[in-house]
Amino acid sequence: MASDQSSMTDSFEGIATAWLESSTAVSKNMAQMYSNIAEANRELWSQSMDPAESTDRESGDDSIAYSKSSWTTVQSVDTVEELGVGSEVVFRKELTDSDVHAFADISGDTNRLHLDDEFASDTRFGRRIVHGTLASGLISSALARLPGMIVYLSQDLDFERPVDIGTTVEATVSIIETLDGDRYRLNTTVQTAEGTTVIDGEAVVLIDSPPATETDTDTSE
Repeated sequence: MASDQSSMTDSFEGIATAWLESSTAVSKNMAQMYSNIAEANRELWSQSMDPAESTDRESGDDSIAYSKSSWTTVQSVDTVEELGVGSEVVFRKELTDSDVHAFADISGDTNRLHLDDEFASDTRFGRRIVHGTLASGLISSALARLPGMIVYLSQDLDFERPVDIGTTVEATVSIIETLDGDRYRLNTTVQTAEGTTVIDGEAVVLIDSPPATETDTDTSE
């Protein structure tokens, strides 16, 4: 009997420990989640890269690995020194069915609402929709195109409307406050090409000068 009680005690302790570890993991900073989302998006777009498309770095963006001709970027400033309240970047991209399936595979979010037409037809939406975190990931894409090297510190979001697959959306990030230590608060939105807001929120980022590249370093003797 004592052995059974000991086993039950060990079992309850194991459950409590697992619950505590799970709760701690859930309460981690939202910025880490969006860092993971950004990494997933980079991998997704890398996998879907068409060799025929441009892979040049965007003009003035030392922190951007590459761009595609099907993406559109508009930015109001080109250097870290110019950053201030009102500085803005707009990043536009179509969210395709291939994007949705690739994101599901990379992130592990295989919710049938995004992948199964028959299943989705019986939901409140009546059709498949884009993952909310895929759509909000375009905010990271816009932030990355600010001058300098961007470090996500926090992100608050409201998901206001679903995004249909095949919709072209644009993420806009605009500095609304300059904080201490090279930190900035930004308004962050995702809208359809028609101007309908689907995601709204605020972010805080740290902006460092990008590290020197080989082309920036004087190698003359």
